[in-house]
Amino acid sequence: MARSDDNALGRGSLVADQPNILDLGQSEELRVPKTAEIVADRIRKRIISGDLDEGSSLPPEGQLLEQFGVSRPTLREAFRILEAERLISVTRGSRSGARVSRPKVSGVSRYASFVLQANETTVPDIFEARLALELYVVRRLARTGAKASLEILRNEIDRLERLDEAGDTRGFIAALTEFHELLVEQGGNRTLHFMIQMLHDLMDQVKLRLIRRDAEGRIADSGTALKSMRKLIDLIEAGDGDGAAKHWRLHLINANKTWAFDGSLRDILAG
Repeated sequence: MARSDDNALGRGSLVADQPNILDLGQSEELRVPKTAEIVADRIRKRIISGDLDEGSSLPPEGQLLEQFGVSRPTLREAFRILEAERLISVTRGSRSGARVSRPKVSGVSRYASFVLQANETTVPDIFEARLALELYVVRRLARTGAKASLEILRNEIDRLERLDEAGDTRGFIAALTEFHELLVEQGGNRTLHFMIQMLHDLMDQVKLRLIRRDAEGRIADSGTALKSMRKLIDLIEAGDGDGAAKHWRLHLINANKTWAFDGSLRDILAG
């Protein structure tokens, strides 16, 4: 929970946090952060470091004003900065004040979607990026041979099979996304796992729109897909990295055809 003592967020004047303006022999001016930005940075660091837990409340406004030695408008501007970053949520008029929200992939993928749309990135481009990430992970898993990871992936395929047998179309499609994320997660690289989660957030937006056109047809060959996924695990377990990568490359190419849309991300999301 958020600590109420003076050390929880820092006490006293923030003047010492102002960067020194040095003569670097350059014509451009260095920008001095606003006091509200420094306050926001102090709180942000506490959230990122885990000192402030998800869902915990920040100290009352009066206590924060005393700790930072700032005015109420400055503190509220700092809150607006953190709200825009989705690191806190503020309920006006509530005694609970501001609540902490740890950084989430969805916040990044939302802005990434804007950037990709503005750059007219195509839908095939995004699917190709997933292919590149997963082929690396497949080779890595075959090299490490982690049996616990393979068991987790087999259990996920079993869950997919149950959803398919139950005729749960949307549940099956959602679970497919989760399998791909789990595959990368078991690869052990947190950065790649973050990247695949961000890509899947974007891909899910595309899929939701395409499902409306042809929901049933998009998993008509689910049985073949499940067999292919089981074969992947067998190849990884055998330590055949090249064979696993070759097999999974073909699997992903065929899967991408299921969601074929040659236009830009902006075209499909605008529609």
